[in-house]
Amino acid sequence: MGRARRRQRWLALVGAGALLGAPLRAQVVWEPVTPKQAEESQILVPAVDGGGGSTSGQESAPPIAWEPVEEPGETRGGETKPSAPVTAQAVVWEPVPADASSEGAVPAPTTVVWEPLPGTEAIAEVEESTEVQIQVAEGDGSTETITQEDSTTVRVEEQETPPPEALAIEQDQPSRVPELPPPPPLQALNRSIAFGDGLVGPDIGWQVPNGFRWSQRWFADASIRGFSRRPEGSDFFAWNNGDGNAIISANILQTTHWSLGLNTSFRSVYQGDDAAGGSTAVGEGVSSGFRIARQIGDTGGIAFGGEQILQWDEFTDTGRNFYLMASKGWWLGSGGKDYPLLIANGGFGTTKFAQNKNLQFACINNVQNRQGTYAIDNNLCWGPIGTVAVVFNEWWGMFLEYNSFESILGASINLTGGIPMRLTWGVNFAQKDEFLPSDEWNWVFRASIGF
Repeated sequence: MGRARRRQRWLALVGAGALLGAPLRAQVVWEPVTPKQAEESQILVPAVDGGGGSTSGQESAPPIAWEPVEEPGETRGGETKPSAPVTAQAVVWEPVPADASSEGAVPAPTTVVWEPLPGTEAIAEVEESTEVQIQVAEGDGSTETITQEDSTTVRVEEQETPPPEALAIEQDQPSRVPELPPPPPLQALNRSIAFGDGLVGPDIGWQVPNGFRWSQRWFADASIRGFSRRPEGSDFFAWNNGDGNAIISANILQTTHWSLGLNTSFRSVYQGDDAAGGSTAVGEGVSSGFRIARQIGDTGGIAFGGEQILQWDEFTDTGRNFYLMASKGWWLGSGGKDYPLLIANGGFGTTKFAQNKNLQFACINNVQNRQGTYAIDNNLCWGPIGTVAVVFNEWWGMFLEYNSFESILGASINLTGGIPMRLTWGVNFAQKDEFLPSDEWNWVFRASIGF
């Protein structure tokens, strides 16, 4: 192998080793020699003045003793940690010729140029041939070359882009994000929406009942319902001798899907001279009713009942109100498992629920004979009623109610997460299928508590 060839091979090996991140160190053991050994073996010994050594017949400089130097290690806590063992790399030793113009001068070091490997190759294979040549001087002036070679292969793999088939399979896999648990069944606490886990939300109607079964968690509910009046030229927010009544409902029997309850109403909740109706004593106009409801699935129900059906005195003027209602809810958020909750509620009712004569049917006339406001129960007719509500969360919602006589837009809030306390307020903007002028609008309210 010529010198130029060997030098190119040495540079290639050095470049490959640097690219692979491996240090280049030759494992060479140096031993001191005496002048006699140098003369006998014809070994070149460096001179003190930097010139070439001499053989026999010339005075040579004292030999230089080489001592091994330990590699620097990592020091921790005053102790030196030895460096990791290093694999021997290819080193070729050759005598350096003297410059013709300056005897003994050492030529300038050769510049090594590093070239990066192409980054587009998926797999790069580098073969390293470790070659060590030791030239031993013979007595007759010839040299013997001992060569040792070994070959190692380094394989560098670059991650490839998954094929389209793998991506399609990954996309078909179910989501790793936990899904929301199914919502609890829909139930009712009087006019409020309730849930199978015991939570009670806002009202979904003012006067019109709903078709959901009674709450399995709460036994009873008490509420006061009222409305303002609006004489011509009066202020909208004034009470204006409004009126109100109260009702207490209790669930006395229930199964997995059924509920049976009773209710008692009080027509008079105020006594005094500050408002109309104050001339009657508190508690007058007592009457009773019932409610039977059946759960249909987790989001539906149907109910049949009545309020003020059995009247215990002659002062009830709130109507003998039978009803047959059906209700259905739809969860609109997070794949049908979260708020908002849309609820449609519709059916038929009597007396107070059938005051629109254009829509009355199945009438039974002359049930009784009363005068004034108490004459509302003289005939028993049926009419359509219903509500549409949006419950935004367990705290509040809005509804639109049609009770055959009035159309009401209302909002309701649940005040606590424990004992259910609800407040509802709405505006009556239409009567008997006709919109009212804004100066004739009045407001309604309901306050309820469960226990």
